[in-house]
Amino acid sequence: MKGITKRFGELAANDSVDLDVGEGEVVALLGENGAGKSTLMKILYGFQSPDSGTIEIEGKPVRFSSPRDAMASSIGMVFQQFSLIPALTVRENLQLAYPDLPMVPARGGGRDERLLAHLKRLAPDLDPSALVADIPVGQMQLVELAKVLNLEALLVILDEPTSVLTPIETKGLHERVRQLAKEGRSVILITHKFEDVASCADRVAVMRHGKMVENRTAVGLSAQELSSLMVGGAKVVPAVRVPPPAREVPLLEVRGLTAGDVFSSVSGIDLMVAPGEILGIAGVSGNGQDVLGACVAGMREVTSGEVLLEGVAVQRGNGGVPDPTVVGFIPERPSVNGVAPDLDLSVNLALKGIPRLPFWMAGRKPSAVEALPMLEAYDVRPRDPSRRARDLSGGNLQKLVAARELSGARKLVVACYPTMGLDLSATQAVYARLFAHARDGAAVLWISEELDDLLRFAHRISVLSHGKILGTVAAEGADRNLLGRWMMGAAA
Repeated sequence: MKGITKRFGELAANDSVDLDVGEGEVVALLGENGAGKSTLMKILYGFQSPDSGTIEIEGKPVRFSSPRDAMASSIGMVFQQFSLIPALTVRENLQLAYPDLPMVPARGGGRDERLLAHLKRLAPDLDPSALVADIPVGQMQLVELAKVLNLEALLVILDEPTSVLTPIETKGLHERVRQLAKEGRSVILITHKFEDVASCADRVAVMRHGKMVENRTAVGLSAQELSSLMVGGAKVVPAVRVPPPAREVPLLEVRGLTAGDVFSSVSGIDLMVAPGEILGIAGVSGNGQDVLGACVAGMREVTSGEVLLEGVAVQRGNGGVPDPTVVGFIPERPSVNGVAPDLDLSVNLALKGIPRLPFWMAGRKPSAVEALPMLEAYDVRPRDPSRRARDLSGGNLQKLVAARELSGARKLVVACYPTMGLDLSATQAVYARLFAHARDGAAVLWISEELDDLLRFAHRISVLSHGKILGTVAAEGADRNLLGRWMMGAAA
Protein backbone atom coordinates (compact mmCIF):
# COMPACT_ATOMS: atom_id res chain seq x y z
CA MET A 1 0.00 0.00 0.00
CA LYS A 2 1.58 3.32 -1.09
CA GLY A 3 0.48 6.85 -0.23
CA ILE A 4 -2.98 5.79 0.95
CA THR A 5 -5.10 8.81 1.88
CA LYS A 6 -8.70 8.72 3.03
CA ARG A 7 -10.68 11.68 4.35
CA PHE A 8 -14.06 11.92 6.00
CA GLY A 9 -14.88 15.59 5.76
CA GLU A 10 -12.14 17.47 7.61
CA LEU A 11 -10.81 14.29 9.23
CA ALA A 12 -7.84 12.57 7.57
CA ALA A 13 -8.35 8.98 8.70
CA ASN A 14 -5.34 7.92 6.58
CA ASP A 15 -2.74 10.48 5.57
CA SER A 16 -0.35 9.21 2.86
CA VAL A 17 0.17 5.83 4.52
CA ASP A 18 2.67 3.23 3.28
CA LEU A 19 2.48 -0.41 4.39
CA ASP A 20 4.08 -3.55 2.95
CA VAL A 21 3.83 -7.19 3.97
CA GLY A 22 6.15 -9.92 2.77
CA GLU A 23 5.32 -13.53 1.96
CA GLY A 24 5.12 -15.58 5.15
CA GLU A 25 5.45 -12.45 7.31
CA VAL A 26 3.37 -11.48 10.33
CA VAL A 27 3.01 -7.70 10.72
CA ALA A 28 1.41 -6.31 13.89
CA LEU A 29 -0.50 -3.10 13.10
CA LEU A 30 -0.55 -0.98 16.25
CA GLY A 31 -2.00 2.34 17.29
CA GLU A 32 -4.43 4.02 19.62
CA ASN A 33 -8.17 3.91 18.96
CA GLY A 34 -8.91 6.21 16.04
CA ALA A 35 -5.34 6.07 14.72
CA GLY A 36 -6.61 4.89 11.32
CA LYS A 37 -5.83 1.16 11.48
CA SER A 38 -9.34 -0.06 10.72
CA THR A 39 -9.81 2.42 7.86
CA LEU A 40 -6.54 1.28 6.28
CA MET A 41 -7.56 -2.38 6.50
CA LYS A 42 -11.06 -1.68 5.19
CA ILE A 43 -9.42 -0.08 2.15
CA LEU A 44 -7.19 -3.12 1.70
CA TYR A 45 -10.24 -5.38 1.99
CA GLY A 46 -12.33 -3.37 -0.48
CA PHE A 47 -14.88 -1.97 1.97
CA GLN A 48 -13.75 1.56 1.23
CA SER A 49 -11.91 3.24 -1.62
CA PRO A 50 -8.92 5.51 -0.99
CA ASP A 51 -9.01 9.14 -2.08
CA SER A 52 -5.47 8.64 -3.37
CA GLY A 53 -2.69 6.07 -3.27
CA THR A 54 -2.14 2.63 -4.77
CA ILE A 55 -2.25 -1.03 -3.79
CA GLU A 56 0.02 -3.64 -5.35
CA ILE A 57 -0.18 -7.42 -5.03
CA GLU A 58 3.08 -9.14 -6.02
CA GLY A 59 4.17 -5.95 -7.77
CA LYS A 60 1.01 -5.58 -9.84
CA PRO A 61 -1.37 -2.64 -9.20
CA VAL A 62 -4.91 -3.59 -8.18
CA ARG A 63 -8.05 -1.60 -7.43
CA PHE A 64 -10.76 -2.98 -5.15
CA SER A 65 -14.35 -1.76 -5.25
CA SER A 66 -15.72 -4.46 -2.91
CA PRO A 67 -14.56 -7.28 -0.60
CA ARG A 68 -15.28 -9.67 -3.46
CA ASP A 69 -12.47 -7.99 -5.41
CA ALA A 70 -10.12 -8.33 -2.45
CA MET A 71 -11.01 -11.99 -1.97
CA ALA A 72 -10.36 -12.57 -5.68
CA SER A 73 -6.83 -11.28 -4.98
CA SER A 74 -6.45 -13.81 -2.12
CA ILE A 75 -7.06 -11.32 0.72
CA GLY A 76 -9.28 -12.39 3.63
CA MET A 77 -10.29 -10.61 6.83
CA VAL A 78 -11.56 -11.83 10.20
CA PHE A 79 -13.36 -8.94 11.90
CA GLN A 80 -13.53 -8.24 15.62
CA GLN A 81 -17.32 -8.50 15.39
CA PHE A 82 -18.09 -11.99 14.09
CA SER A 83 -20.43 -12.49 11.13
CA LEU A 84 -21.58 -16.01 12.03
CA ILE A 85 -25.28 -16.89 12.23
CA PRO A 86 -25.92 -18.37 15.72
CA ALA A 87 -29.02 -20.37 14.71
CA LEU A 88 -27.10 -22.30 12.03
CA THR A 89 -24.55 -25.05 12.48
CA VAL A 90 -20.81 -24.65 12.03
CA ARG A 91 -21.00 -26.56 8.74
CA GLU A 92 -23.84 -24.39 7.47
CA ASN A 93 -21.93 -21.20 8.31
CA LEU A 94 -18.94 -22.50 6.37
CA GLN A 95 -21.17 -23.45 3.45
CA LEU A 96 -22.60 -19.92 3.24
CA ALA A 97 -19.11 -18.54 2.61
CA TYR A 98 -17.74 -21.37 0.47
CA PRO A 99 -16.90 -20.20 -3.07
CA ASP A 100 -17.78 -23.45 -4.83
CA LEU A 101 -21.06 -24.47 -3.22
CA PRO A 102 -23.85 -26.20 -5.19
CA MET A 103 -27.43 -25.00 -4.87
CA VAL A 104 -28.28 -28.03 -2.69
CA PRO A 105 -25.19 -28.83 -0.58
CA ALA A 106 -24.88 -32.40 0.67
CA ARG A 107 -22.97 -33.83 3.58
CA GLY A 108 -20.10 -36.21 3.05
CA GLY A 109 -17.99 -36.81 -0.02
CA GLY A 110 -14.99 -34.94 -1.34
CA ARG A 111 -16.71 -31.56 -1.41
CA ASP A 112 -17.61 -31.79 2.28
CA GLU A 113 -14.05 -32.83 3.09
CA ARG A 114 -12.69 -29.77 1.32
CA LEU A 115 -15.24 -27.58 3.11
CA LEU A 116 -14.10 -28.84 6.53
CA ALA A 117 -10.38 -29.38 5.86
CA HIS A 118 -9.15 -26.11 7.35
CA LEU A 119 -11.59 -26.32 10.27
CA LYS A 120 -10.37 -29.81 11.20
CA ARG A 121 -6.81 -28.55 11.28
CA LEU A 122 -7.69 -25.45 13.31
CA ALA A 123 -10.20 -27.08 15.69
CA PRO A 124 -10.04 -30.90 15.42
CA ASP A 125 -12.44 -31.41 18.35
CA LEU A 126 -15.16 -29.09 17.03
CA ASP A 127 -18.32 -30.86 15.83
CA PRO A 128 -19.40 -29.35 12.46
CA SER A 129 -23.03 -30.15 13.29
CA ALA A 130 -22.97 -28.04 16.48
CA LEU A 131 -24.97 -24.82 16.53
CA VAL A 132 -22.75 -21.75 16.52
CA ALA A 133 -24.79 -20.45 19.46
CA ASP A 134 -23.58 -23.39 21.54
CA ILE A 135 -19.82 -23.11 20.96
CA PRO A 136 -17.31 -20.93 22.87
CA VAL A 137 -16.15 -17.60 21.48
CA GLY A 138 -12.67 -19.00 20.85
CA GLN A 139 -14.10 -21.66 18.55
CA MET A 140 -16.30 -19.09 16.80
CA GLN A 141 -13.15 -17.22 15.88
CA LEU A 142 -11.61 -20.39 14.43
CA VAL A 143 -14.75 -20.91 12.33
CA GLU A 144 -14.34 -17.36 10.98
CA LEU A 145 -10.69 -18.10 10.19
CA ALA A 146 -11.65 -21.34 8.45
CA LYS A 147 -14.10 -19.35 6.29
CA VAL A 148 -11.26 -17.08 5.18
CA LEU A 149 -8.86 -19.97 4.51
CA ASN A 150 -11.53 -21.74 2.46
CA LEU A 151 -11.29 -18.77 0.12
CA GLU A 152 -7.59 -19.63 -0.34
CA ALA A 153 -6.49 -16.35 1.23
CA LEU A 154 -2.75 -15.75 1.03
CA LEU A 155 -2.99 -12.54 3.08
CA VAL A 156 -5.08 -12.83 6.26
CA ILE A 157 -6.12 -9.73 8.24
CA LEU A 158 -7.02 -10.41 11.89
CA ASP A 159 -8.76 -7.56 13.74
CA GLU A 160 -8.12 -7.73 17.51
CA PRO A 161 -8.27 -11.55 17.43
CA THR A 162 -7.47 -12.13 21.12
CA SER A 163 -9.78 -9.51 22.65
CA VAL A 164 -12.36 -12.13 23.73
CA LEU A 165 -10.12 -15.19 24.15
CA THR A 166 -8.94 -16.91 27.31
CA PRO A 167 -5.18 -17.28 27.93
CA ILE A 168 -5.30 -20.87 26.66
CA GLU A 169 -7.24 -19.89 23.53
CA THR A 170 -4.89 -16.97 22.95
CA LYS A 171 -1.86 -19.25 23.06
CA GLY A 172 -3.53 -21.58 20.57
CA LEU A 173 -4.29 -18.70 18.20
CA HIS A 174 -0.68 -17.50 18.36
CA GLU A 175 0.47 -20.97 17.35
CA ARG A 176 -1.93 -21.01 14.42
CA VAL A 177 -0.76 -17.60 13.23
CA ARG A 178 2.82 -18.80 13.21
CA GLN A 179 1.73 -21.91 11.33
CA LEU A 180 0.04 -19.76 8.69
CA ALA A 181 3.33 -17.90 8.24
CA LYS A 182 5.24 -21.19 7.89
CA GLU A 183 2.83 -22.14 5.10
CA GLY A 184 3.81 -18.96 3.26
CA ARG A 185 0.66 -17.00 4.10
CA SER A 186 1.01 -13.40 5.21
CA VAL A 187 -0.78 -12.02 8.26
CA ILE A 188 -1.66 -8.48 9.36
CA LEU A 189 -2.53 -8.51 13.04
CA ILE A 190 -4.42 -5.48 14.37
CA THR A 191 -3.81 -5.55 18.11
CA HIS A 192 -3.22 -3.58 21.29
CA LYS A 193 -1.65 -6.44 23.23
CA PHE A 194 2.05 -6.91 23.84
CA GLU A 195 1.57 -10.68 24.11
CA ASP A 196 0.29 -10.83 20.52
CA VAL A 197 3.35 -8.99 19.26
CA ALA A 198 5.86 -10.93 21.34
CA SER A 199 4.38 -14.33 20.47
CA CYS A 200 3.95 -14.15 16.72
CA ALA A 201 4.89 -10.83 15.04
CA ASP A 202 7.94 -10.40 12.82
CA ARG A 203 7.48 -6.65 12.44
CA VAL A 204 5.44 -3.83 13.94
CA ALA A 205 3.85 -0.95 12.04
CA VAL A 206 2.57 1.87 14.25
CA MET A 207 -0.03 4.49 13.30
CA ARG A 208 -0.83 7.76 15.06
CA HIS A 209 -3.42 10.31 13.97
CA GLY A 210 -3.81 8.76 10.52
CA LYS A 211 -0.07 8.55 9.76
CA MET A 212 2.35 5.62 9.72
CA VAL A 213 5.01 6.72 12.21
CA GLU A 214 7.03 3.58 12.94
CA ASN A 215 7.96 0.44 11.02
CA ARG A 216 10.51 -1.83 12.68
CA THR A 217 11.32 -5.40 13.64
CA ALA A 218 9.39 -6.83 16.57
CA VAL A 219 12.36 -8.74 17.93
CA GLY A 220 13.52 -7.41 21.29
CA LEU A 221 10.75 -4.81 21.74
CA SER A 222 9.56 -4.49 25.32
CA ALA A 223 6.02 -3.76 26.47
CA GLN A 224 7.12 -0.29 27.58
CA GLU A 225 8.70 0.45 24.19
CA LEU A 226 5.54 -0.66 22.39
CA SER A 227 3.43 1.52 24.66
CA SER A 228 5.65 4.53 23.96
CA LEU A 229 5.47 3.90 20.21
CA MET A 230 1.67 3.84 20.28
CA VAL A 231 1.09 6.93 22.41
CA GLY A 232 4.00 8.93 20.99
CA GLY A 233 5.56 9.80 24.30
CA ALA A 234 2.26 10.87 25.91
CA LYS A 235 2.10 9.83 29.54
CA VAL A 236 -0.26 6.95 30.35
CA VAL A 237 -1.76 7.45 33.82
CA PRO A 238 -2.31 4.06 35.46
CA ALA A 239 -5.51 3.38 37.35
CA VAL A 240 -5.26 3.10 41.15
CA ARG A 241 -6.81 0.39 43.28
CA VAL A 242 -9.78 1.50 45.37
CA PRO A 243 -9.53 0.84 49.14
CA PRO A 244 -11.82 -1.95 50.41
CA PRO A 245 -15.36 -0.89 51.34
CA ALA A 246 -15.87 0.34 54.87
CA ARG A 247 -19.28 -1.33 55.21
CA GLU A 248 -20.21 -4.93 54.45
CA VAL A 249 -23.95 -4.18 54.35
CA PRO A 250 -24.93 -5.02 50.74
CA LEU A 251 -26.02 -2.28 48.37
CA LEU A 252 -26.70 -4.81 45.60
CA GLU A 253 -28.14 -8.26 46.28
CA VAL A 254 -28.77 -11.02 43.74
CA ARG A 255 -30.82 -13.89 45.13
CA GLY A 256 -31.42 -17.15 43.26
CA LEU A 257 -31.31 -15.45 39.87
CA THR A 258 -32.34 -17.72 37.02
CA ALA A 259 -32.81 -16.30 33.51
CA GLY A 260 -31.92 -16.70 29.86
CA ASP A 261 -32.71 -18.92 26.91
CA VAL A 262 -31.22 -21.80 24.92
CA PHE A 263 -28.40 -19.54 23.74
CA SER A 264 -27.27 -18.14 27.09
CA SER A 265 -28.51 -18.53 30.66
CA VAL A 266 -27.73 -18.33 34.37
CA SER A 267 -29.13 -20.44 37.19
CA GLY A 268 -29.37 -19.90 40.93
CA ILE A 269 -27.01 -16.92 41.10
CA ASP A 270 -26.41 -15.44 44.56
CA LEU A 271 -24.23 -12.33 44.85
CA MET A 272 -23.79 -9.39 47.20
CA VAL A 273 -21.89 -6.14 46.55
CA ALA A 274 -21.31 -3.58 49.30
CA PRO A 275 -21.20 0.19 48.79
CA GLY A 276 -17.81 1.04 47.35
CA GLU A 277 -17.02 -2.57 46.48
CA ILE A 278 -15.82 -3.90 43.11
CA LEU A 279 -16.94 -7.49 42.54
CA GLY A 280 -15.20 -9.04 39.55
CA ILE A 281 -16.90 -11.78 37.54
CA ALA A 282 -14.32 -14.01 35.83
CA GLY A 283 -15.00 -16.76 33.33
CA VAL A 284 -14.73 -17.87 29.76
CA SER A 285 -16.94 -15.77 27.47
CA GLY A 286 -20.25 -17.43 26.60
CA ASN A 287 -21.05 -18.79 30.07
CA GLY A 288 -23.98 -16.48 30.78
CA GLN A 289 -22.16 -13.21 31.43
CA ASP A 290 -24.43 -11.27 29.06
CA VAL A 291 -27.57 -12.52 30.81
CA LEU A 292 -26.20 -11.83 34.28
CA GLY A 293 -25.17 -8.28 33.39
CA ALA A 294 -28.45 -7.41 31.69
CA CYS A 295 -30.58 -8.82 34.51
CA VAL A 296 -28.65 -7.01 37.25
CA ALA A 297 -28.92 -3.75 35.29
CA GLY A 298 -32.69 -4.24 34.95
CA MET A 299 -32.53 -4.66 31.18
CA ARG A 300 -33.77 -8.26 30.99
CA GLU A 301 -36.58 -10.25 32.57
CA VAL A 302 -35.78 -13.01 35.04
CA THR A 303 -37.35 -16.44 35.28
CA SER A 304 -37.01 -16.66 39.05
CA GLY A 305 -35.10 -15.00 41.86
CA GLU A 306 -34.64 -11.30 42.41
CA VAL A 307 -32.22 -8.41 42.11
CA LEU A 308 -32.32 -5.82 44.89
CA LEU A 309 -30.76 -2.36 44.88
CA GLU A 310 -30.89 -0.79 48.34
CA GLY A 311 -33.43 -3.47 49.22
CA VAL A 312 -35.80 -2.65 46.36
CA ALA A 313 -36.49 -5.12 43.52
CA VAL A 314 -35.29 -3.63 40.25
CA GLN A 315 -35.43 -6.29 37.56
CA ARG A 316 -37.92 -6.44 34.71
CA GLY A 317 -40.82 -8.83 35.04
CA ASN A 318 -40.65 -9.05 38.82
CA GLY A 319 -40.83 -5.59 40.30
CA GLY A 320 -39.91 -2.22 38.88
CA VAL A 321 -37.33 -1.09 36.38
CA PRO A 322 -34.62 0.99 38.09
CA ASP A 323 -34.16 4.65 37.35
CA PRO A 324 -31.66 4.45 34.47
CA THR A 325 -29.91 7.59 35.65
CA VAL A 326 -28.64 5.81 38.81
CA VAL A 327 -27.53 2.62 37.02
CA GLY A 328 -24.63 2.57 34.59
CA PHE A 329 -24.60 -0.39 32.19
CA ILE A 330 -21.91 -1.15 29.64
CA PRO A 331 -23.23 -4.19 27.72
CA GLU A 332 -21.16 -7.03 26.33
CA ARG A 333 -21.63 -5.88 22.73
CA PRO A 334 -22.13 -2.09 22.64
CA SER A 335 -22.40 -2.03 18.84
CA VAL A 336 -25.43 -4.34 19.04
CA ASN A 337 -27.30 -3.20 22.15
CA GLY A 338 -25.49 -0.14 23.45
CA VAL A 339 -26.12 2.50 20.78
CA ALA A 340 -28.63 3.65 18.18
CA PRO A 341 -26.29 3.36 15.17
CA ASP A 342 -28.23 5.64 12.83
CA LEU A 343 -28.48 8.46 15.38
CA ASP A 344 -25.72 10.98 15.96
CA LEU A 345 -23.32 11.02 18.89
CA SER A 346 -25.18 13.83 20.67
CA VAL A 347 -28.39 11.80 20.80
CA ASN A 348 -26.60 8.62 21.83
CA LEU A 349 -24.93 10.42 24.72
CA ALA A 350 -28.27 11.91 25.81
CA LEU A 351 -30.23 8.65 25.87
CA LYS A 352 -29.56 8.17 29.58
CA GLY A 353 -31.49 11.30 30.55
CA ILE A 354 -34.55 10.94 28.31
CA PRO A 355 -36.76 9.21 30.97
CA ARG A 356 -36.38 12.25 33.24
CA LEU A 357 -37.29 14.88 30.66
CA PRO A 358 -40.78 16.39 30.89
CA PHE A 359 -43.00 15.27 28.04
CA TRP A 360 -42.82 18.62 26.23
CA MET A 361 -39.00 18.31 26.04
CA ALA A 362 -38.84 14.63 25.07
CA GLY A 363 -38.31 15.47 21.41
CA ARG A 364 -35.62 18.10 22.02
CA LYS A 365 -32.42 17.32 20.16
CA PRO A 366 -29.35 17.57 22.43
CA SER A 367 -26.90 20.29 21.45
CA ALA A 368 -23.29 19.77 20.44
CA VAL A 369 -22.26 21.97 23.35
CA GLU A 370 -23.62 19.35 25.76
CA ALA A 371 -22.00 16.40 23.97
CA LEU A 372 -18.55 17.79 23.16
CA PRO A 373 -17.16 17.76 26.73
CA MET A 374 -18.03 14.06 27.07
CA LEU A 375 -16.44 13.22 23.73
CA GLU A 376 -13.31 15.07 24.76
CA ALA A 377 -13.18 13.56 28.26
CA TYR A 378 -13.32 10.01 26.88
CA ASP A 379 -11.24 10.78 23.77
CA VAL A 380 -13.96 9.64 21.35
CA ARG A 381 -12.69 10.17 17.80
CA PRO A 382 -13.74 11.94 15.71
CA ARG A 383 -15.03 14.51 18.21
CA ASP A 384 -17.92 15.46 16.00
CA PRO A 385 -21.28 15.34 17.82
CA SER A 386 -23.12 15.32 14.46
CA ARG A 387 -21.50 12.08 13.25
CA ARG A 388 -23.58 8.91 13.31
CA ALA A 389 -22.64 6.23 15.82
CA ARG A 390 -22.23 3.66 13.04
CA ASP A 391 -19.35 5.72 11.63
CA LEU A 392 -17.17 5.09 14.70
CA SER A 393 -14.55 2.36 14.96
CA GLY A 394 -15.14 -0.43 17.46
CA GLY A 395 -12.85 1.10 20.08
CA ASN A 396 -14.39 4.55 19.78
CA LEU A 397 -17.88 3.04 19.99
CA GLN A 398 -16.79 1.38 23.23
CA LYS A 399 -15.58 4.73 24.55
CA LEU A 400 -18.85 6.41 23.50
CA VAL A 401 -20.91 3.97 25.56
CA ALA A 402 -18.50 4.26 28.49
CA ALA A 403 -18.82 8.06 28.32
CA ARG A 404 -22.60 7.86 28.58
CA GLU A 405 -22.78 5.16 31.26
CA LEU A 406 -19.94 6.37 33.51
CA SER A 407 -20.78 10.09 33.45
CA GLY A 408 -22.78 11.43 36.37
CA ALA A 409 -23.57 9.93 39.77
CA ARG A 410 -24.39 6.20 39.90
CA LYS A 411 -25.51 3.88 42.68
CA LEU A 412 -24.76 0.78 40.60
CA VAL A 413 -22.42 0.20 37.67
CA VAL A 414 -22.54 -3.04 35.65
CA ALA A 415 -19.57 -3.16 33.28
CA CYS A 416 -19.32 -6.07 30.85
CA TYR A 417 -15.87 -6.12 29.21
CA PRO A 418 -15.67 -2.30 29.45
CA THR A 419 -12.22 -2.05 27.82
CA MET A 420 -12.64 -4.56 24.99
CA GLY A 421 -10.70 -3.35 21.96
CA LEU A 422 -9.27 -0.31 23.76
CA ASP A 423 -5.63 0.71 23.68
CA LEU A 424 -3.50 1.03 26.82
CA SER A 425 -4.20 4.70 27.43
CA ALA A 426 -7.95 4.39 26.90
CA THR A 427 -8.10 1.25 29.06
CA GLN A 428 -6.50 3.00 32.03
CA ALA A 429 -8.77 6.02 31.55
CA VAL A 430 -11.93 3.88 31.58
CA TYR A 431 -10.68 1.95 34.60
CA ALA A 432 -10.04 5.20 36.46
CA ARG A 433 -13.60 6.41 35.85
CA LEU A 434 -15.12 3.00 36.62
CA PHE A 435 -13.24 2.74 39.91
CA ALA A 436 -14.08 6.33 40.79
CA HIS A 437 -17.74 5.29 41.11
CA ALA A 438 -16.73 2.66 43.69
CA ARG A 439 -14.69 5.31 45.52
CA ASP A 440 -17.86 7.43 45.62
CA GLY A 441 -19.85 4.58 47.18
CA ALA A 442 -21.43 2.83 44.19
CA ALA A 443 -21.62 -0.95 43.86
CA VAL A 444 -19.59 -2.10 40.84
CA LEU A 445 -20.16 -5.43 39.11
CA TRP A 446 -17.23 -5.85 36.71
CA ILE A 447 -17.41 -8.70 34.20
CA SER A 448 -14.09 -9.37 32.49
CA GLU A 449 -11.79 -12.01 30.99
CA GLU A 450 -8.70 -9.98 31.96
CA LEU A 451 -7.85 -12.09 35.02
CA ASP A 452 -4.69 -10.10 35.77
CA ASP A 453 -6.70 -6.88 35.91
CA LEU A 454 -9.37 -8.44 38.13
CA LEU A 455 -6.70 -9.65 40.54
CA ARG A 456 -5.10 -6.22 40.55
CA PHE A 457 -8.15 -3.99 40.97
CA ALA A 458 -11.20 -5.96 42.20
CA HIS A 459 -11.96 -6.57 45.87
CA ARG A 460 -13.49 -10.01 45.34
CA ILE A 461 -13.72 -12.33 42.34
CA SER A 462 -16.57 -14.75 41.55
CA VAL A 463 -16.12 -17.27 38.75
CA LEU A 464 -19.03 -17.94 36.38
CA SER A 465 -19.07 -21.24 34.49
CA HIS A 466 -21.98 -22.79 32.58
CA GLY A 467 -24.33 -20.22 34.08
CA LYS A 468 -23.42 -20.92 37.72
CA ILE A 469 -21.12 -19.30 40.27
CA LEU A 470 -18.51 -21.92 41.13
CA GLY A 471 -16.73 -19.93 43.82
CA THR A 472 -15.89 -16.52 45.24
CA VAL A 473 -12.56 -15.41 46.74
CA ALA A 474 -10.85 -12.25 47.89
CA ALA A 475 -8.89 -10.89 44.92
CA GLU A 476 -5.79 -9.97 46.90
CA GLY A 477 -3.64 -13.08 47.23
CA ALA A 478 -6.08 -15.28 45.26
CA ASP A 479 -4.83 -18.61 43.88
CA ARG A 480 -4.64 -18.19 40.08
CA ASN A 481 -4.62 -21.95 39.57
CA LEU A 482 -7.82 -22.34 41.59
CA LEU A 483 -9.49 -19.57 39.57
CA GLY A 484 -8.29 -21.24 36.36
CA ARG A 485 -9.80 -24.57 37.37
CA TRP A 486 -13.11 -22.90 38.18
CA MET A 487 -13.04 -21.09 34.82
CA MET A 488 -12.62 -24.47 33.09
CA GLY A 489 -15.68 -25.80 34.98
CA ALA A 490 -14.10 -27.73 37.87
CA ALA A 491 -16.31 -27.73 40.96
CA ALA A 492 -15.28 -25.65 43.96
